[in-house]
Amino acid sequence: MNVRQFLCLPRTLLKIHRAIREDCSPSAADEYLRAFRGFHLEPDQPNYRARLWQPVTLSQIRAADVVDFTTGEMAMMMHVAMEIEDPIVDYSHQNGEGFRFLLPGLARFMGRNQDEADYARAHGLKWCESAWCAEERRHGAAFAKAIERLTGESPARDNPNQPKAMTSDEDLALQHLVSREAAEWSSSATYTAMAAHSTGMLHTLLRNLARDEIKHLCILSAADAYLRGPRPWRRFGQLLRIGAGNYRGQQQRRSHGQRMGANAITRIEVVVAHLLMEWRIRRWIARVPLAMLRTVFETDSPPIDAGSRTPAEQARIDARLAANREDRLRLARWSPAARRNRL
Repeated sequence: MNVRQFLCLPRTLLKIHRAIREDCSPSAADEYLRAFRGFHLEPDQPNYRARLWQPVTLSQIRAADVVDFTTGEMAMMMHVAMEIEDPIVDYSHQNGEGFRFLLPGLARFMGRNQDEADYARAHGLKWCESAWCAEERRHGAAFAKAIERLTGESPARDNPNQPKAMTSDEDLALQHLVSREAAEWSSSATYTAMAAHSTGMLHTLLRNLARDEIKHLCILSAADAYLRGPRPWRRFGQLLRIGAGNYRGQQQRRSHGQRMGANAITRIEVVVAHLLMEWRIRRWIARVPLAMLRTVFETDSPPIDAGSRTPAEQARIDARLAANREDRLRLARWSPAARRNRL
């Protein structure tokens, strides 16, 4: 155990609290929803194409930027995060196909469905044009550069995470939605805890990364509330269960997985960050009106070329999209009591 880290624990937890209070404030979370809608309505606006970062110069990151923590443990946590972040292409197709019919606007924001991805690959188009991709794909490279600056060695990138293939089945899509919430929650809280142990350019980088993840967590959490209604404790239970499973899986699969959780003080910091973040986001979701959620998530988006379809195929797709939209508008997936209260 790092004695200095233990002695500085109260100060570190205060830093975490202040960062989460700022980054998960109602005004910040509302802005994330505005950016989601803006991506569909004004896709050429730079701040809607990708969240703007605070200026950061990666070449200025130094080992001295790590505070109340060992450089080795910071580099280890970054390496685990880098491997999880690296397969962004697979994640984008997973999201685009998974949310294709459940919530088309979310699918468009987070990637391409299988038809769109196949067409892009065949015609040499960009593999993804969504805001989520633009924000997430900068993470792996940023972590790799930061590790190099901290340790003097370039990290191996030969053990990326292996996302599961997704179908557009609605029940699986709902499971995937919670799974993605859990992943963004874990990243947001962990990066915020890491940022509390940094200063200078390293701190700026980690806060940029954490805010990207918090934006995605807020959007996914709002989508969950829109699709399923208010269910704070059930959702929290699902996040804990999925998060614990992901944690155990990463311990087995990541290059430095055997070192994850070895430091008890770091575990405390990361757990507190998770709880504070969930508390803030839960309070925010409770005050977002249904009309706002409907306006945000039912925003039409310019279509992506997916090649030609037969009239029968197009009719089948249109019918499925229309049926899902009707389910959303009548709150079909809400609990009966919540639906009665809201309607």
